[in-house]
Amino acid sequence: MHLAPAGDAAARVDALIRTLLEYSPQSLPLGRRLVRLTVDPPANGARPSRSPRRVEWLEQACRPLHGVLSEESFQRLISALTIVVGREAQITLRDFRGLDPEAEQEAITWAARVLVEAAIKEES
Repeated sequence: MHLAPAGDAAARVDALIRTLLEYSPQSLPLGRRLVRLTVDPPANGARPSRSPRRVEWLEQACRPLHGVLSEESFQRLISALTIVVGREAQITLRDFRGLDPEAEQEAITWAARVLVEAAIKEES
C-alpha cells in the first residue's frame, strides 16, 4: 500500500486510490461481474451482499478529519467519496469517457481531493 502523511486526509485518500487502481487490472473484471449481479439481481429477488471494505478504507483514510468535521459532515464526505472511489467510477470513466488508466487515476484523485477540501472548507 502507498504511504501518506498520517494527518493529511486528502493524501491518505490519494494513497488509497493509487493502491486500489494498482490492483485494478486483476480486480476490475471480477468487479464488473459483481456490479452486474447487483444491478441485475437473480430471479428469486435475492440481493447479493456487498462488502463494507470500501467504506471502511475510506473512513480509515479520512480518520484525521474525525475531530475536524462534525459527524454528519464526516459521514456525508464518506458517502460522497464512495461514489467516486471504486469500481463503478472506474467502469464509468473507462466505458463512457474512454479514459486510459493514467487519466482515470487523475480524474478519480482530483474528484476525491475536491470532496475532502470542500468538506473541510464547509466546516470552517
